[in-house]
Amino acid sequence: MKKRITKATNSIFKEKNRKKLFATGFITLFAIVGIIYLVSSYAALLFASAEPENGQTEGCVSILHDSQAAGGKAIEFKNDCNTSQRGANLPINYNLNSLSGTIKYVAENGLDTASGSAAAPYKTLAKAIASSNNNGTIVIRGGTYREGNLNINKSLRIIAYPGEVPIFTGAQDFNGGWTAEGSLGYRAYSPQPITNGSGISFTTGQNQTADQMGKHPDQLWIGGKQLKQISQKSQINNNSFWVDSANKRLYVSTNNTSKTDIEASSKNIFAIISSPNTSIEGLHITRYSDSAADSAVVLFRSNASNSSIISTKVSESAFTAVKFGDDARVLNNVKIDKSTIERSNWMGVVALYTDNFLINDSLIQDMNYANEFTFSPQSGALKTSRTRYTKVTNSDITNNNSQGLWFDQSNVDVDIANNNIVNNNGSGIFFEISDDLLLINNYIKSSGTAQPVKLAGSSGLKIINNTIVGGANPLGIYTDFRSIPGCSDPSKPLCANSYNSDRDTLRALPNTMDWMPRLDLMINNVIGYPTAALWCGSAAPVCITSSNGSASAPLNTIIHKAEAARNIPQTIIDANVYANNTGTLIATSVGSYKTISAFSTAMNNSPISISGIEANGKYGDHLFNQGGDLSNSLISQEGQAYAMPNNTNINQYIPAGTKKFGRIIF
Repeated sequence: MKKRITKATNSIFKEKNRKKLFATGFITLFAIVGIIYLVSSYAALLFASAEPENGQTEGCVSILHDSQAAGGKAIEFKNDCNTSQRGANLPINYNLNSLSGTIKYVAENGLDTASGSAAAPYKTLAKAIASSNNNGTIVIRGGTYREGNLNINKSLRIIAYPGEVPIFTGAQDFNGGWTAEGSLGYRAYSPQPITNGSGISFTTGQNQTADQMGKHPDQLWIGGKQLKQISQKSQINNNSFWVDSANKRLYVSTNNTSKTDIEASSKNIFAIISSPNTSIEGLHITRYSDSAADSAVVLFRSNASNSSIISTKVSESAFTAVKFGDDARVLNNVKIDKSTIERSNWMGVVALYTDNFLINDSLIQDMNYANEFTFSPQSGALKTSRTRYTKVTNSDITNNNSQGLWFDQSNVDVDIANNNIVNNNGSGIFFEISDDLLLINNYIKSSGTAQPVKLAGSSGLKIINNTIVGGANPLGIYTDFRSIPGCSDPSKPLCANSYNSDRDTLRALPNTMDWMPRLDLMINNVIGYPTAALWCGSAAPVCITSSNGSASAPLNTIIHKAEAARNIPQTIIDANVYANNTGTLIATSVGSYKTISAFSTAMNNSPISISGIEANGKYGDHLFNQGGDLSNSLISQEGQAYAMPNNTNINQYIPAGTKKFGRIIF
């Protein structure tokens, strides 16, 4: 067996015979140093590949075509097993001497009356912020800091000490001090406020599931376990707690009053950043109980351009973990890099009116973990509105009980590349009334009625070398109820059932942003195994709709001829591979097709009248399995894949001339 180290998207799947592979093959691999070497890549992460012994995979691995592995195959470890190497790798390590300028230090055993030097550190970050000069650096030693509601109003680099993890928590120690009351115990407690925010009326139950407990930001933990807040005192058990707001008490079962390591809500947010060129690096920010009106636990205001979160973990937020932008100004050049956002109840990351926003090499998982919020009108691992030039790259968006990546309302020029987007209970990707999407080289998998890719009322769609499997209609291109001429234009009257927030009022309207569905390029994708039918009435791998309420978009405007006046190219659909047993492969408003030749013939006729569509398309369950693993038969035909066009934006992810099917590991 041969092993190599490559740089590529890293995800985590297990092999059926993993005991044999791990116990024998991997020991042998690590013993033979000479067969380990480095190869360059177009993606951002280290990735280990190996040849499977029996060619069969299950669960957490996928077979890849790899010309440098024995037999031309390798195993890719994917993200279904929740052991991804993407995200924050704490503690961070770097040379302390590499820091320059004025440096202030913070340590658990420090004093705020000290000088803030390495030998005499401050005790609190608040003191270090107040004492630092603009463009200064704050180094924080490992330990637990019960601080919050910080205002970072100067440009600062806030970074963990090498090899140590500073934990900032919004929770208070709740050990001891319980008063018995029958089979229950209580302690004095100040309930977190219930507020509205982001246009949602939480106080009246909007966006919440049946018990409407999501509007309460109160949280309680025993060790690493979070208890569920319930609405009635009589329902308290060992897994729940109840807040008596009238008497300002928090109740738990008697069994829990004797437990150690109990923590409860205390602070709502970690920090508001209101200066440019500010970075947060190497911290763990956890257990803040923000309410809807707080915007987020970490808020980058619209004047905080050129700011970032790097190698940082933000976890267990009551509402929203991180937000970029907070008013009608454009926030430019901000990023989340090598970071983990997990177990936030409502939403993970929000971006509003941003330019050049990047999420890279990060992990966003377990949003809405308590199932207290509905998937609409807002939810998700990422929710954006009126952004431009956004990129989500080399990241894992997984196991969210909500939407995964939701680009909602007038986003322009979005790249989603080299990601694993799996097991999200809403849409894996939801691109809504927006323009210019490059969806390239992703692994996207759903199950049940969840949709892997939902593209609604959006134009300029370029879908390249993705593996999209499972869920309801794995690739859906839909007409939105706002797909009406003039709806997207702020200079014209607002359309019925639309909102002012749907339209971007800060920038000029691109002439291609018309909220009409339009597919420009769809090549080399592996799409199959739908588990449910939604808008097309049949469980087809690809579903294209032409109407929604009073809105209409004829199929020949979705799959379209060139339009020179708006620099719109003619649609290219070719070399895609489909699987759906004997069922429909592609369902459209003018017909459903069980063979590629039937679809090609129909597209050559009116109203489309485009010849050559799917000239090299393929179908059949023998070509790839339900995990998206390619068969030897399909791999042997890759010379028939569509050659990657010579395009600067596309070629930053896949080199020009490349011929491969599905997601590629370099």
